[in-house]
Amino acid sequence: MNVIRDMPNEAYHAEAEHLSSTRIKKALPEHYRDGDLNTAALDFGTLVHTVVLEPETLDQYTVLDAAKIGVKSDGTPAQNPTMTAAWKRAVAEANEAGLTVVAQADWDKAHRMAEAAKAHPEARELLYGSEGESEVSAFATDENGLKVKARFDRLNPGAIVDLKTTGARAGAASLRSVVANFLYDLSAYHYLEVARLCELDVDTFWFVFVSKDDKPLVTVARLSDAFLERGRDLRNLAIDRINGDAEPYEGATGRLILHPPGWAGTTTQPATLPSDFTWSPND
Repeated sequence: MNVIRDMPNEAYHAEAEHLSSTRIKKALPEHYRDGDLNTAALDFGTLVHTVVLEPETLDQYTVLDAAKIGVKSDGTPAQNPTMTAAWKRAVAEANEAGLTVVAQADWDKAHRMAEAAKAHPEARELLYGSEGESEVSAFATDENGLKVKARFDRLNPGAIVDLKTTGARAGAASLRSVVANFLYDLSAYHYLEVARLCELDVDTFWFVFVSKDDKPLVTVARLSDAFLERGRDLRNLAIDRINGDAEPYEGATGRLILHPPGWAGTTTQPATLPSDFTWSPND
């Protein structure tokens, strides 16, 4: 069991001997598609994490404004600034200097999101409390010899905190769909399990969701026991598949029988609509 408090993010992700929650999710193609988050979204999420949790490392970035740099040779605005020679030259120079290029608009949005998190009393306590530690990496081997790892955004006394940027609406109905669709419940259970194996004083997992709206909305939430049990069961299934003890996906062998989902209804049990639902020919 090993807990590392100063491991660079790149080194953690490069370590391949231990299973992360992301690698485990890839064994569940019915529930998780590798690539659902595009590179731009992942890069932006990393930027927000850096602004919030590791602001002292922001010197790895350089901020470029495409509208100002990406102009034509005669100095007039270009229709597509990022395709101009001036922009490409600026990016190449930054890369040669070992810097990560970030657009001015993304930089400004990331800082607005960080300020919103600071202004939210619950989020501020979880993310900026004096007793917590940011970006802690943990490695362990479970009772069956499986090597697992996790990187905690924030490790507080008694709790793990996970910062999530999201395009979802605020509120429980929208956020629970995000958790289910991206298997954040599996991640939460996995992180708690790694913490247990490392004998860390942790029994709670908190999410801090920050929306990407122009005026960011912040929500602090934890998962119900039922949600964590779903995450546990999906994780166990994925590990069985990784070990070759279960078929790689539902339907890999045999034939499936498909039933209509609950929201679709049937000829005898039609789908139900909210009591306040209205319809007009113009809808």
